[in-house]
Amino acid sequence: MKRITLILLILSVLPFEIMAQEAEESGLSPKMAAFKDYCIRAANAAASCDVDELAACIENWEPAEYDANGNETKAEKFIYNDEEINYSAFSDMECSDTTNEEIVGMHFGFMPQAVDSWITNRCEAVELADANMLRDGQKHLEYTVRALKANSKATYTTRGSGLIEIFVVAEKDGQLTLSAHATEKNYKKEILKETDLADNSGGQTAQLSWNMERNGTIELTIENLSEKSISFIMVKKL
Repeated sequence: MKRITLILLILSVLPFEIMAQEAEESGLSPKMAAFKDYCIRAANAAASCDVDELAACIENWEPAEYDANGNETKAEKFIYNDEEINYSAFSDMECSDTTNEEIVGMHFGFMPQAVDSWITNRCEAVELADANMLRDGQKHLEYTVRALKANSKATYTTRGSGLIEIFVVAEKDGQLTLSAHATEKNYKKEILKETDLADNSGGQTAQLSWNMERNGTIELTIENLSEKSISFIMVKKL
């Protein structure tokens, strides 16, 4: 009888533990959460040409500096919401079908350089506060800025391992979904594990997080639900 009672107790608690674990895994780390907040804030400020809000987004951004020969003499640095955000463009990101992609062009570009340009060229010049940077420029996040036609989707392929965190943010009034198909293989190229996840909330942002035991391939599908073409940023934590 005691054994049966114990089993029932374990089964009653288990669903709550699973729910708590899923809620924890669906969140973003502080650095990723800060960068996502910046992307949303910057995109919405650009839509309304709010110079003060755009300036606040990059108040603690310091652009890279180069010598006459084009050599970097000072690394780019960025702090937002007290998080040092170091980033680089995706080193291994391919689109399987570029039919629905558009040139970013005059769409919003999301990154601090684009925000700076938006202030200067689309709104009015503004004096930004001097940045105060404390740490080195080690890369932690990878990003890509793309654009999609209205009511279309595209699939991008990259690689990863360990804790994978990915978010996408569309320009103002953009609506999108994000889905992922991850494949882990052994040295014999045999498939050991496949993972499928999706964020179909259909808002301006979407995010996914999961664990990969081995280095593997990740297919990311972005669908633009909007009635207009939109740009978006996709960010992956290394």
